[in-house]
Amino acid sequence: MFERIALIGLSGSGKSSLAPLVAERLGWTALDTDSMVEQRFGLSIPEIFARFGEQVFRAAEREALIQATARRHVVIATGGGAVLDERNWILLRSATVVVHLQASIATLAERLRSQAAANAASARPLLAGNVEARLRALWDERRSLYQRADVVVSTEGRTPSQVVDEIVSEVRSRAARGLVPLVALASETGRSEIFVASGLLRELGRLARHRWPGARRAYLITDEQVGRSWMSPVCEVFRATGFDVVVLPVPSGESSKTLEMASWLLDRMLESGIERHDVVVALGGGVIGDLAGFVASIVLRGVGLLQVPTSLLAMVDASVGGKTGVDHRLGKNLIGTIYQPHLVIADPQVFATLPEPERRSGWAEVVKHAMIECTATGAAEPSLLGLLRQRRYADWWGANALDEVVRRNVAIKASVVAQDQRELGLRRILNYGHTLGHAIEAASGYRVRHGEAVALGLRAVARIAHRMGLCDAALVHLQDELLDDAGLPRTASVPLDDVFRHLRYDKKVVGGRPTWILPVEPGRVVVRQDVPEELVREVAATMLTSKEWAASAM
Repeated sequence: MFERIALIGLSGSGKSSLAPLVAERLGWTALDTDSMVEQRFGLSIPEIFARFGEQVFRAAEREALIQATARRHVVIATGGGAVLDERNWILLRSATVVVHLQASIATLAERLRSQAAANAASARPLLAGNVEARLRALWDERRSLYQRADVVVSTEGRTPSQVVDEIVSEVRSRAARGLVPLVALASETGRSEIFVASGLLRELGRLARHRWPGARRAYLITDEQVGRSWMSPVCEVFRATGFDVVVLPVPSGESSKTLEMASWLLDRMLESGIERHDVVVALGGGVIGDLAGFVASIVLRGVGLLQVPTSLLAMVDASVGGKTGVDHRLGKNLIGTIYQPHLVIADPQVFATLPEPERRSGWAEVVKHAMIECTATGAAEPSLLGLLRQRRYADWWGANALDEVVRRNVAIKASVVAQDQRELGLRRILNYGHTLGHAIEAASGYRVRHGEAVALGLRAVARIAHRMGLCDAALVHLQDELLDDAGLPRTASVPLDDVFRHLRYDKKVVGGRPTWILPVEPGRVVVRQDVPEELVREVAATMLTSKEWAASAM
């Protein structure tokens, strides 16, 4: 799945001439960022450099790239220096295949001289003087950046038709194997790229090697249950691409999310001689993702982090966004960092070994995203809700059926994270259902699964919103239908006072008052702190019973 092709390379590599030919072959539109800049200024590139300098040109070039990558079904000819701005790589790595066009320095120089002879306005300011020497200098400066490309195509001694054939063939092959990032996010610790496609696990080593060409070791953190199914094939693909693999298994379950377990992992890593260029691989569900991410963020002040989620919960939520952490006796996730994974590789085929209770648990997060989508993305209508209602819950678990569900969820969460990485504003809506849900989960001693607790939290806030006049009964019923279809619980045997004791330690408490995310209509939520505690108690009391928790009638 790809929406754009971006051509990169040194001046003279053929980007501007080939982009229209590739676009014509695909029935797409060709865009040239240099031409877009010239049209904006009403001046040629040399004139822009002469009047305003390179800094102004680079800013205009970035604006042109932002406009180009906002469109779908386009082939973009980039300027030779567009790769220099790290921010541009976020644009170039979202649903886009990057193709590096190459030719020898001698060939590039000859092409540029011919262009200049035919049109003096085409002379490149950065190539004044000895063209070969300047091209070699630019190549040395940009070589490592050009190596980030997905596809490398030589234009040396070939006809345009031959080059176009190879570009189209390679791009389609890559897309068919899922090797195009769904989305890329900027972060303080580097670019985060998220891939989603069935069958990606076999490409894991290739993607990791492309991202970390100089890495020697992969520290594979997994739990005993996941390890039985997936540790061997994952180790195999890493070793096949030149990684030494250090396996660090931990016990399954929330009990592993502790400072003590983090300390044990740090000891093993440091004793084995971990280096800054090594990679931590989180193979597992949300617990492993949080724990491994936390360790990766603090060992040597941060190393490469690759998330390979194996549960639905982790795939649609926990692996995206960079929240890491461990639990404290006073509450869940009270100790942690924000550390974006540099790669997320989500392969829904791993759900074949996912136990049914974990499938249901993850579905609560899917429903959560459906209920916040419009607020999260600015969309006029909630598309994920419509998608979920096309099938019954049980029918989503066939071969490749969940790929689009996972993509939609990841896109929703990534949209929020891109706007608010540190939960200072919009990102708070991702806690829809979690304020009470986390308290129920912790008060149960984690006997109630995370998704089950979140489902109860979702039901509760919908009823609270209805009681406050913020939403109608139809919304409560719609959300209940989605949760009931997956067999998610309506009640839990957790003492009410214990839940409220944990609620006081929620990390979203401000001024002693919990932050509540309340629905107002399908796809839209609001953030409130004026929810009366008495109302929360009344609603929660209808769900927290003395009987064993189970799905039941309302």
